[in-house]
Amino acid sequence: MKTVETTRSARRASSLIAAGLIVMMVLCVIPASALTVLPYKHSFINVSNEAGPLYDLDGAVYGTGNNGTYYMKFDGGGLNALHITTNTSSPNGQVTNSTSATGTFYVSDTGGRGYDDDIILMFATNASLSNDFSIEINASGYQWEATESAPTSYDYQAGALQETFGQGDFAYGPQIYKPSSVSNYPIFYGQDMGDTDNTFQIMFIDLNVGLLGLNSTLEGNGMAQVDYEIGNFTGFGAFDAYAWCLNSNQEQGISWTNAVVGTGSSGYTVKIS
Repeated sequence: MKTVETTRSARRASSLIAAGLIVMMVLCVIPASALTVLPYKHSFINVSNEAGPLYDLDGAVYGTGNNGTYYMKFDGGGLNALHITTNTSSPNGQVTNSTSATGTFYVSDTGGRGYDDDIILMFATNASLSNDFSIEINASGYQWEATESAPTSYDYQAGALQETFGQGDFAYGPQIYKPSSVSNYPIFYGQDMGDTDNTFQIMFIDLNVGLLGLNSTLEGNGMAQVDYEIGNFTGFGAFDAYAWCLNSNQEQGISWTNAVVGTGSSGYTVKIS
């Protein structure tokens, strides 16, 4: 026969277990209120890097009070020059659908300008993330001081970025499109844009390196190398690339991303079960 104290103890234990389950459920999902939906262009974005952006210059040019951000300008085409590729001998890139939690890809530029001062990586996912989710990014490539002209002096930096990001580093969404020069532009190749319930949360990562066009005499053909490792993750995620320039025909800011629609598409997705 149970005593009153035993019954009370059992009730307290049940209450604690229930409370613990609620806390676990809350921790496993990023609240939508913590995210910001981005317009497709003319927006300031924060990168998730602990050190902030490599070039903190756009806020002073395009808006007061937006320090520590990049400006998604996109007043021009912006979908032909930048690519994601798994092979430095294939600068035009390809669509890659991986099932591996680790991998390597490169960001290339085949445009006439011949360089980008800085590359920003976007990672988007529609998965429900646990609080121990992680994505480690190791980026290597060329660095120089951005000026009003093409770089003439640059240095290769292996591991220019070595940082691990977590659940709390997602800042944008929920949305089905990525910033670009075109409204309602897909996040990945083959995306069903009619499925408006399939929304994504997004983070941006400054790779701290630029691109030097097609140059076989340089390490990695002048491309930015990205090594990733995703931990405690089940579901689907997509990588996209963005390029920032101090001076170009499109003026200062971010005006280029990899195409994911039609001929010339490139991208990199992961699906882990």
